[in-house]
Amino acid sequence: ILHELGNRDEAQSLNADAFRFGLDPYNQRTNGYVFEVTASNVQSELFIDDYTYDAVWQSAVHISDKGWSVEMKIPYSAFRFPAKKDQLWGIQFARQIRRNREYDQWTLTPKNVQNKMIFWGTLEGINNVEPPLRLSITPYLSLYGEQAPRFTSNGVDGYENSYSYSGGADLKVGLDERFTLDVTLLPDFSQVQSDNKVKNLTAYETVYDEKRPFFKEGVDLFSKGNLFYSRRIGKTPSLFYSIPYLLNEGDVIEENPDKAHLINATKLSGRTDKGLGVGILNAITGTTYAKIKRSNGEELRIATEPLSNYNIFVLDQNLANNSEIFIANTSVLREGSEKDANVTTGQGTFENKKHNYRLTGRVSHSRINQSNADDAGNLSKQIISGNQYSMLMDKISGPSQYGGSYEVCEKTYDKNDCGVLQTRDYSFANAYYTYYLFNPFWKHFKQANFSVSMSRSGKLSLQNRLTNFQTNLSIFLLFNNNWSVYADGGSSPIDGSDFYEPRTAGRFFLTRPSTYGSLNITTNYNKKLAFDFGARSSRIPAFDNLSYGYYVVPILRISDQWSFRFSYFWDVYSNDIGFANFADAEGLEPIFGSRKIYTIENTLTTRYLFKNDMSLSFTARHYWSQGKYKQFYLLREDGGITDTYWNGNEDFNSSYFNIDLVYNWQFAPGSSFLVTYKNAIFSDNQDVTQAYFPNLKHTIDDPQTNSISLKILYYLDYQNLVKKKAA
Repeated sequence: ILHELGNRDEAQSLNADAFRFGLDPYNQRTNGYVFEVTASNVQSELFIDDYTYDAVWQSAVHISDKGWSVEMKIPYSAFRFPAKKDQLWGIQFARQIRRNREYDQWTLTPKNVQNKMIFWGTLEGINNVEPPLRLSITPYLSLYGEQAPRFTSNGVDGYENSYSYSGGADLKVGLDERFTLDVTLLPDFSQVQSDNKVKNLTAYETVYDEKRPFFKEGVDLFSKGNLFYSRRIGKTPSLFYSIPYLLNEGDVIEENPDKAHLINATKLSGRTDKGLGVGILNAITGTTYAKIKRSNGEELRIATEPLSNYNIFVLDQNLANNSEIFIANTSVLREGSEKDANVTTGQGTFENKKHNYRLTGRVSHSRINQSNADDAGNLSKQIISGNQYSMLMDKISGPSQYGGSYEVCEKTYDKNDCGVLQTRDYSFANAYYTYYLFNPFWKHFKQANFSVSMSRSGKLSLQNRLTNFQTNLSIFLLFNNNWSVYADGGSSPIDGSDFYEPRTAGRFFLTRPSTYGSLNITTNYNKKLAFDFGARSSRIPAFDNLSYGYYVVPILRISDQWSFRFSYFWDVYSNDIGFANFADAEGLEPIFGSRKIYTIENTLTTRYLFKNDMSLSFTARHYWSQGKYKQFYLLREDGGITDTYWNGNEDFNSSYFNIDLVYNWQFAPGSSFLVTYKNAIFSDNQDVTQAYFPNLKHTIDDPQTNSISLKILYYLDYQNLVKKKAA
């Protein structure tokens, strides 16, 4: 019986047996709760596919010579159910036997369907149960200390120490048996894991994962319509990177926060007895200031981000046959003359009675209100509106599943104030076919799938001019020994047009035919030593471009308490053609370059669990990317490139180093004590003569930011307080 220890909510990633208990209190077979306990007594829970759902409950396990047993105590306040005398609940039990990847269910659900809840059983006999008052508060106290470089007009001049303390609380209130209000007051996110920063040479922004608990938990409703990117809230201020350029001789930057200050955030979510889901999320970030101390002693305060209000509103109605229709709206209101934004999406998804075909249609509309200044400095408001439309039809059950989609986006559609939209003014058509083998076949395989797809994108405003045509093929195989293989490949067989790489409106870069392929292998995770490894390659013959790379990830489990994971990624891009700079000050003549890029990323993670509710984890990551330009080109009007003697230096040597050391003790249900140490070093220069190890040494010697934080949270539940008082 495998029983690796782990922190809470890690059941899915542990090498351990597990037991699951599923409930659908509204018996609608579209939304339900799943509570899971591993053989090492690690708890996890989810709300259908929302792994961020969190609740406070109890469990205990016992391993004997006959197997293992589990006891679960889940209070009614941990989930929502209707207030009526006689109730019918959907119910399911399941067991995972990790050593042979076996998954056993009380009511068997077919492997080849997407909505497995329609096959759950029904629990009768829940009578006269009153939904309890759901009220809890989690106050916190945090202490923070930081040593950071002091930036002056002449560069870094020593270090500054700063200290702070803060307090706040997370409040959860059940307004009735259906709706919950979540509020975070003066939140502190200094304990969240550092972002894995990378060198970005593309025309698109880098999108990072959300790691702040409030914006990760219970946000399934707010993902409807793909309008909400929570990292916009508390983002890097718009003028953060401009502050160093405002320094005069002898000036010092005293403060320049890299995140807008989050004052509070509130979530209201729930679903009525008739299946109408309602979600409201509102957050306010205060005006963020940078402070510059002039050489004459004067202090200058510069607003880098205005006071902003972020809001998302969702209505989601369940329909028969697992169908649904929803409308979602996001709005961003900023103080003063800054830009405001409002985006709305409506979508309907309809399945037939046999649940094997699905039709989805979506319409989105954005309305941006921004200020423009004339030559005299007078401001006037301008409203810019745009639309996006999409349609999808697919077969969603059986061994053969296939479908096709079509989407168009107008040039003026923009959801980036609260969401992410990397491209606009496009049409996109896609078709796919996947064949699944769910049961063991031949002599060596447990399951497999094969997939082919084809897509075409075009420039909508230019008579749907072709921008890219892509074909793809992939295969996944799971062997009886629990090894797995994933391989894919594809090509863009004809010329395309990239309207984003030139960074200039109206210009485009002619992309040439290309091919790519990759192979990825995973060994048996049941072993104390397991590996993930793979390789990839791509080629553009017209540019003599060849890129290739590989990765190796050994995973060592010394015991059920102590594990190591090391990942090594190595990539080379030879004759990579891309934007380098502009030949003119107005930004109208793009310069492209041919470059050779080396990228290496090393990450070491180790964790020791004293017990399930107490752990010490360490993560160190070094990312290095070095690019040397060999030739520069002028971009022609027809999208081609021509040699030029432009003599700029665009070589880069980027190195990012992070350490995260975290002690986590969950001393009571829902209550934690955390100690977090962070070290961050960011180095960007043009010295491409350095090899990897000399560069690593110089990076460690560069100015760095060190911080340590202590945080204690204590969970107080109204029901527990009442019981203790009664006793």
